Amino acid sequence: MSTASSASDSRGGADPSRRAGRMMLDPELAAMQVLMPRIDIAEVAQARATEAALVANMRLSDHRPDVETTDAVVPRSDGTHLAVRAYRPRTRRRGPLPMLLFIHGGSFVTGDLNTEDTRCEIYAAEAECIVFAVDYRLAPENPFPAGLDDCLTALVHLRDQSDGLGIDNGRVAIGGLSAGGALASGTAIRSSGDGRPALVLQMLLFPVLDAGLTTHTARHYSDTPVLTHQTLRDMWRLYLGPRWSPGQASYPIHSSPAHEPDVSLSPPTYLCTAGHDPLRDEALEHAQRLMRAEVPVDLRQYARGFHSFDSFHATRLGQAAIRDQVEALRAAFS
Repeated sequence: MSTASSASDSRGGADPSRRAGRMMLDPELAAMQVLMPRIDIAEVAQARATEAALVANMRLSDHRPDVETTDAVVPRSDGTHLAVRAYRPRTRRRGPLPMLLFIHGGSFVTGDLNTEDTRCEIYAAEAECIVFAVDYRLAPENPFPAGLDDCLTALVHLRDQSDGLGIDNGRVAIGGLSAGGALASGTAIRSSGDGRPALVLQMLLFPVLDAGLTTHTARHYSDTPVLTHQTLRDMWRLYLGPRWSPGQASYPIHSSPAHEPDVSLSPPTYLCTAGHDPLRDEALEHAQRLMRAEVPVDLRQYARGFHSFDSFHATRLGQAAIRDQVEALRAAFS
């Protein structure tokens, strides 16, 4: 792919996402990213339809025969129900299995139980754990904290029912991709100190972390594949509502992990980001903040990748990233 010297950022200079070099993308990803157009979440209905079509097109042709998938519901306190999907390895060790609650991305406004079907199957089979996906409520119809409340409700219910579900309550992890990373982080902190064994891992993949949009990449990466700084602005506005504005003094508690008052309550963390991702710098800064709070952090930076590039399972770099995630789960569950 070629650079464009005429591209400009908001200050009138060369767009850093271009200057940093589309030429530096992994070659396979550079070819594949044309299959994943940017989704304009300003038009919510269209964004949801576009993403659903992309997910269907990228789905592996067959479900893994070594994973059993079942759908269920979790009761909310108001009497409504929250849909979850369980992925269990068919060939399994005897006794309770570790559990991962995985939260899909989609800028808080798109996605459902199908969004990370392939990824959840891989985790279940190769990390030998039970994976639960959660169909949390989406903004803007259900703004913060509805989605976060749903993720906590699912985690608490599944842990309370661990004996019947075959879950080892001492080996429970949480993970999330993109906006799901923000929800995973907030859920992990909200669940800390609840009397249950501590979570053994939070796995944050290309996570959304900073509602303030204060970092260089969040402000200026305007031409990166899949995700741009304009999408980040639209995302936070839809999620937090009309009272939100970038750079404000404070944000609702647990909505923006970068503004969490005490990250020392976070579990051990696996965090990955990519060189051509507007979320890159906030992920790197959050990793440093966790480390300063003495939280163990395994940080992976894929210089030649872009946001959520591991969704391209057929590429070598995508496969390598998934293998790294599986190894992180295995290590946490061992």
